[in-house]
Amino acid sequence: MLDVAVRLGFPGFDLDAAFKAPAGVTALFGPSGSGKSTVLACIAGLRRPAAGRVAVGGTVLLDIGAGVDVRA
Repeated sequence: MLDVAVRLGFPGFDLDAAFKAPAGVTALFGPSGSGKSTVLACIAGLRRPAAGRVAVGGTVLLDIGAGVDVRA
C-alpha cells in the first residue's frame, strides 16, 4: 500500500495531492504541468514537500508534521 499526501507551493501554482494505492502497478496521469513529476520526486525522496506524508507498506518514510524524514 502506498499512502501519499503532499503539498508544495510554487509561484502562481499550489500542488496538493493525496492518494492511496494498493501494491502493484499504479498510473499517475494528468495534463502537462499538473505536478506528476513533482509528486513522484516527493515519493522517491528527491524533493521535500512543504507539508505531507509518504508511507509504503505501513512504513512512514516522510511525515513533515511528525519530523520523520527517511531519505531514499
